[in-house]
Amino acid sequence: MLAELPEILYLVYWHKKEQFLYETDTYVTWVLFAVEEGKFEYRIGEHYGEAEFGDVVVCPPQLPFWRNVLVPLSFHSITFTLPNGIPQQLQQLLALRKIRLPQVRRLTENYDCLRQASQQLPSSELQKLKQHYLADLWLMIAQQAEQSTDTGLMRQQDESIRDVAHYLKDHAHESIEIRDVAGRFGMTPVQLIRKFKSVYGVNPLQYLTAIRVKTASGLLLQTEWTLDTIAAECGYENGFYLSRVFRKAMGLSPSEFRKINRY
Repeated sequence: MLAELPEILYLVYWHKKEQFLYETDTYVTWVLFAVEEGKFEYRIGEHYGEAEFGDVVVCPPQLPFWRNVLVPLSFHSITFTLPNGIPQQLQQLLALRKIRLPQVRRLTENYDCLRQASQQLPSSELQKLKQHYLADLWLMIAQQAEQSTDTGLMRQQDESIRDVAHYLKDHAHESIEIRDVAGRFGMTPVQLIRKFKSVYGVNPLQYLTAIRVKTASGLLLQTEWTLDTIAAECGYENGFYLSRVFRKAMGLSPSEFRKINRY
């Protein structure tokens, strides 16, 4: 589907933004808001919605983009040019303005790399790196277009499963059993796993693990805490278990991650 890729022009990472400087803005190029944490509401033309982690909001050039922060917002703002001749399925998906990307672990890793890239001094090599991460994000969007034979169906989200996702986020620091979560929301574990995966593309445990690994990544870089202390903050019994989960998710140990990503 991707004969050509968009070209990144400008990348900015905003951390815990409480309000936008301008309630409405109009861009001369395409702009993409990729939400890492928090929530905001938006209106682009006739399209109104709310966006949180897993959502990407795209706005075409010269179209007013109204937005309002609902929960302090961490997100990547990417302005880019769009090549001519993109496939019709992809055009239809972009026309929805909000796209949900279910690849939780891949998305988390992509955002971590984008955040680190945005904090470094500009260079030609860094620009190539940013372009690589945008290409990966764009590939996820294109894959969603390919998988959706009727993009209108993507507007319909199972609100009960959204409630489950919010519950997992709010209680990720606690010990959680999926069977207990299923019972809390009136489902069997099998029903919960099937429904959750149909909306988010991963099962509840994979979703929860991605949240915990993201939290652990932040604590590794922002604190001097021991692995056992970080594990307790992420809902794990001890640092040994966290280390196993972290290595499986990230491809390297927590200590290696801390050493490589600290400047």
